Amino acid sequence: MSVCSLLTLIIMTQNTISNNKSLAKNTLYLYLRTFITMIVGLYASRIVLQVLGASDFGLYNVVGGVLTMFTMISSALQVGTQRFLSFALGESDDEKLKKTFSIALGLHFIVAILVLALAETIGLWFLNNYLNIPDGREQAALYVYQFTIFGFMFSFIQVPFQSCLIAHEKMSIYAYMSIYDAVMKLAIVIVLPFLTIDKLVAYGALLLLLHFSTVLIYNIYCRKNFSECVFSISFDKNLTREIVYYSGWNIFGGSVNLFANQGINILLNIFYGTIVNAARGLTVTVSNILFQFITSFQMAADPQIIKLYAAKELDKFHRLLINSCRIATYLYFLVAIPVFLEINFILKFWLGEYPTYTNVFIRIILIELYFKTVNQPILYSIHASGKMKWQNIVCSTLLFMMFPCNWIVLEYGCTPEMVFIISALFWGINNIGCLVFSNKYTGLSIRDVIIKVYGNTILGGSIMLLIPYLVSINVTEGWMGFIIVCSVSIICSIVVIYYWGITDGMRQLLKEKLYKYCLLYTSPSPR
Repeated sequence: MSVCSLLTLIIMTQNTISNNKSLAKNTLYLYLRTFITMIVGLYASRIVLQVLGASDFGLYNVVGGVLTMFTMISSALQVGTQRFLSFALGESDDEKLKKTFSIALGLHFIVAILVLALAETIGLWFLNNYLNIPDGREQAALYVYQFTIFGFMFSFIQVPFQSCLIAHEKMSIYAYMSIYDAVMKLAIVIVLPFLTIDKLVAYGALLLLLHFSTVLIYNIYCRKNFSECVFSISFDKNLTREIVYYSGWNIFGGSVNLFANQGINILLNIFYGTIVNAARGLTVTVSNILFQFITSFQMAADPQIIKLYAAKELDKFHRLLINSCRIATYLYFLVAIPVFLEINFILKFWLGEYPTYTNVFIRIILIELYFKTVNQPILYSIHASGKMKWQNIVCSTLLFMMFPCNWIVLEYGCTPEMVFIISALFWGINNIGCLVFSNKYTGLSIRDVIIKVYGNTILGGSIMLLIPYLVSINVTEGWMGFIIVCSVSIICSIVVIYYWGITDGMRQLLKEKLYKYCLLYTSPSPR
């Protein structure tokens, strides 16, 4: 069992959840998924950059970034679908479960058609008239754009099936599918150099085929194993209104964040061109991999958060939120601090030559990820309450303001890294808004979060950073320096987490668990 799944088990034990072993097992599956997809994703990015070149790689990240952009909407709908399916499962209401899935699938089809209509009109017009596309690559950009749109359609339709897997806590299948996706992407980039047609167009077409195969596998598995995964035209007015209202506000929030996020990419394209887009694309790759590491931990805890809130066990609910925030943040520090200190060596080993600004962008976005990591459980507590309207209006409007602010600073000649600094600041402010709404809707103590989460993790994280930093400035660059800094960082992190990051009760449980495992593996086997 990994350290991460062991910590998850301890957190849940403190909340007296009955299925502790299942939860730890699910966490282990999710971390296995994250580790494999991380290794494959990093290697695949290196090959794609080499095969396409920095300019075409940046072009794909602007045009093909539409799929990543619309992923925010699908993620918003997935949270809603998962929530209602989890409630129906908790109520053991098979009829409601079937209706919920049918309504969710129908809603996804409708949204997918609306996105297609917008993409083929406004999106196409913007692509042809405003994007900074290198001469001679207009036709390739158009092909990639169309492949991306239809890839989004396939990915979007699979969301209700993914939600069923998570609601049923079948994390092993979810992990296997993520690994399948990563391995197939690796196969694509291995084949890519041997193709004689335009590499950028071929890459977009092969990814489209991958999206189609993925949704087909999800569809077949879920229909075979979950009785509710069959679409039927059965209209339940109250349930439909509840799902549409909840998901509608999530879509609003996701759409605003989508615009702000992709808007930054477009601004960088207009002011600095595709090379800076390539640097941002690599930065987003690193960011997504690290954030997957955190969401793997959180995804295993999410169904338990909903069940505690639904059961109105608010003391356990609040304790789970605080512990999830702290442990998720310290697990993030465990990975992020070595990356922050050794980013130049990592990029050189990973990519060889890399676009200008990449190392600076990554260091800034690691700070932004701290705010996102702390906020994940708090945001999910609001989802558990079902009261999404004002949180989405206030927080999404706040995040949207990143776009005009970045536009202004770029107009005045600021360098690209200022865009990332502004983004990190806005995400920090966004955390304040989410905390206020969680307090209002679920009673989560603001004082407890400030002291037990922010105060604790900032002080602990500072110690975890300071000691490896002092080591890093006194060792030579290269493999030896990298190994020394990472070793010191991991040792320092484990000590800080044990003596400062976890509570006395969690520390005692950790001792007991470790003692049992030691006995298990040191006791002589019976003859």
